[in-house]
Amino acid sequence: MKKYLKKLGIVVFCAVIFSCNKDQKLVSEIEGEYKLESIINYKNGEGTAVSFTRGRIFFQNCNMKDVGGNCNGWYELEGKTKVTFEYHVEKRKEAKIINITNLSSLSEPQIIGYFEFKSEGNYLILDGLEQSGSANGVVSTWYSDIRLSK
Repeated sequence: MKKYLKKLGIVVFCAVIFSCNKDQKLVSEIEGEYKLESIINYKNGEGTAVSFTRGRIFFQNCNMKDVGGNCNGWYELEGKTKVTFEYHVEKRKEAKIINITNLSSLSEPQIIGYFEFKSEGNYLILDGLEQSGSANGVVSTWYSDIRLSK
C-alpha cells in the first residue's frame, strides 16, 4: 500500500508540473502588444459592430507559477484611459482559453470574460462570452469576436 501511495504521489506531482508547463506555453503564445482591428458583439443571433474600432491591448509575459496563475495586462480603446486587467490562460482539451478580469474600477468600455483564442499569422482572435459593464453598474452579456493584430 505504501508503494502504491508513493507511485500515486509521483504521478500527481508530474501531472501538476506538466499541466503548468503546458499553460505557460500559452502565455508565450499571446504575450505582447496588439492593435485592435475589430470587436463584433453578437446578441439575439445578430452581429453588431461596436462603436470603437481603434485601440491597443497588451498581455504581459509572466511566469504563471510565480504570480499565482494570473498575468497582468492593459487595454486602451478610442484613446480612453488605460484599463488594467488580469488574465489566466489554460488548455481545455483542444481549446485554448483566456479569462480576462478587470482590475480597474468600472469604466466604459470593458473587455472581460472567457474567450477561446487562436493565432492566425499576425492575428490573435478571441471568441467567447464577454461581460460589458457601464459606469451606472448595468452589466450585459454578449458573445464577442475580437480581432487583434501584432
